[in-house]
Amino acid sequence: MIRQRVFHPVLLAAYPVLALLAYNRDWLRPDDALRSLLVSLGLALGLLLVLSRLMRDPARAGLLVSLTVVLFFSYGHLYQALKGAGLGASLGRHRYLAPVFAAAGAWLAWWIARRMRSPQAATPVVNLVAVVALAFPLAGLGQWWYAGSAGGKPPAEPQTDLRLPAGERPPDIYYIIVDGYARQDTLQRVFEYDNKPFVSFLESRGFYVAADSRSNYAQTGLSLASSLNLDYLEALLPELSEQSVGRETLWNMIRRNEVRRQLEALGYVTVAFSTGLAGTEWTDADYYFTAGAVDEDLGLVGASPFESLIIQTSLLRLISDGVVALPRFVPDVTYPYQVHRDRIRHTFERLQDLPPTEEPKFVFAHIIAPHPPFVFAADGSPVTPDGPFTLRFTFDASDPSSQEYIDGYRAQTIFVNGQLERVVDAILGASPVPPVILIQGDHGPDSGSGRVSYIQERMTNLSAYLIPGGSDLLYPGITPVNSFRVVFDELFGGDYPILEDRVQYSEYAHPYEFIDATENIEGP
Repeated sequence: MIRQRVFHPVLLAAYPVLALLAYNRDWLRPDDALRSLLVSLGLALGLLLVLSRLMRDPARAGLLVSLTVVLFFSYGHLYQALKGAGLGASLGRHRYLAPVFAAAGAWLAWWIARRMRSPQAATPVVNLVAVVALAFPLAGLGQWWYAGSAGGKPPAEPQTDLRLPAGERPPDIYYIIVDGYARQDTLQRVFEYDNKPFVSFLESRGFYVAADSRSNYAQTGLSLASSLNLDYLEALLPELSEQSVGRETLWNMIRRNEVRRQLEALGYVTVAFSTGLAGTEWTDADYYFTAGAVDEDLGLVGASPFESLIIQTSLLRLISDGVVALPRFVPDVTYPYQVHRDRIRHTFERLQDLPPTEEPKFVFAHIIAPHPPFVFAADGSPVTPDGPFTLRFTFDASDPSSQEYIDGYRAQTIFVNGQLERVVDAILGASPVPPVILIQGDHGPDSGSGRVSYIQERMTNLSAYLIPGGSDLLYPGITPVNSFRVVFDELFGGDYPILEDRVQYSEYAHPYEFIDATENIEGP
């Protein structure tokens, strides 16, 4: 009977890979999991065929393979859970957990191989369990795919007729997002860092630094989808509800945005960089720069970011934690940090040396710093965090303490400041026409220190504007939703009225459940 065929090992081998991908679907591309999925399926199927031939009992062999798969992929999760529960001194250490785990696995394997009377009767039950389990991540990925294919193009409104300045070469426009960069008073109060020298540097180069800047949204996808489309998400996506999930529509709005559309219509060429976050990568830009690593995507000398997560949540955690003693058995689990560091450094360096173009250019650079992970010391020397690579602010029980976050963020901010100063001077020195440069944090940091309210820290961001000749439209409390409204009105004869500056806070798990926190943000 079909229902008694042994296919649960293959489904269970696919489940942990797809579940991890579904959980991180807003930050990863589906093909990031392809190699892990193929390896997992191949090993499970190969083991099933070998054991079935040796034991001459496919049902019993299938149960043994499924047990192996479950044990292999659950060890890292169990280890992390025990550490998070405060049991690190007892069971939450490899020296204690591994023997117990191995003994339990060996006993279960012996019972299935020698004592289980009717493995054929268990087969349809385990098949059903595997089907139901796999349905959950597939549903999540299906919902993500549908959101990405069903929408994402910004609506036609707002529309305006922009015009190039007569008889002049239009200015190059740089939109530099330094992810999670805080406002000056937040840096002082939370991170005990005086950012006045950097602010003074910007002002000495002609920048207007908004002293009371606030982010419109608390998350990258929300913030950039709004600023690059010149409006609030509630107006851009009226079909959104508080129960909406997923961010693929936002990523599509960032890649195919109104600012880019308007400037390309005026004859601008686009320049973009690899960011490490699929949703903010404009791979179809006229000029798209990567760090140049041949194995950046293939991970030939180390684990990819997704594979780093697989290693840290599976039995391979035992080997990766002992990688000094056993360096040849697993790929370098810290390799994603090196790639991330190279990507950031390359973007800063490339911004200082872009090729000249006959057409004016619109440069979009999303730099995931000073946002975690903290991979640079203040002097630019490399730092490698102890934990799996992730672009999330937090990662389960491996979250750094508030003080570790504060120290790492402060050091990385100092590094970023030095790089930005070089970038600004290089752009100004190489520009035949005074350029437009917008340097913004898409939102603030997330130290969890309690030195200011969480919303105050999260929603106060750096916002600096260099507009040729200055602009009377700029003011201390301007928010990113109005940034390109000002640029378009000042330089291209636009007719974009300034919108009310609102702060729409939402939690990561419920991105569209907005709370109007405008009145909760203190001034500097």
